Amino acid sequence: MTEIPTTCLDTLQDQRLVRLLTYWQERRGQAVMPQPSVVDPGDFKFILGYVTLVDVEPKPRRYLFRLDGSILASLSGMDYTGKYLDQLGMQEYCDFVAATYDMVVDGVAPYAYRKRGAFDKQSFSEETLILPLGTDRIVQRLMVAVIPGGRPGADNKMLI
Repeated sequence: MTEIPTTCLDTLQDQRLVRLLTYWQERRGQAVMPQPSVVDPGDFKFILGYVTLVDVEPKPRRYLFRLDGSILASLSGMDYTGKYLDQLGMQEYCDFVAATYDMVVDGVAPYAYRKRGAFDKQSFSEETLILPLGTDRIVQRLMVAVIPGGRPGADNKMLI
């Protein structure tokens, strides 16, 4: 079983993630989460290349990458846009990601983690924020922001 880190939602280190969480909170107002239609990527250009939009298909539950952030695609050498999570072929990584996505979808609440380690023989370090979007407590989409460690901009400087 994949170990899921304790949330670090209240102690995010990267200020771009803090700013994106604040944007999400403003957009949701008094609702549990914002509807996808009220989120405008033009409003968070400061982190856009690090954001992936993931559609949640309910039965059977599957995760479709609607749009993979351009910086993330460049860093990984793979653009996930149009692909399902379970089609990526990196079983250990996909199991971990699916478990974090499931936690957000089932809990209808944001989740953040910092993790260093290796999956499928590849090392990584990242701080990640996963935000639900939907209506009536049904998550339709996830907005996932990943800030890799040791990368330009990963030192908490705000990019505008």
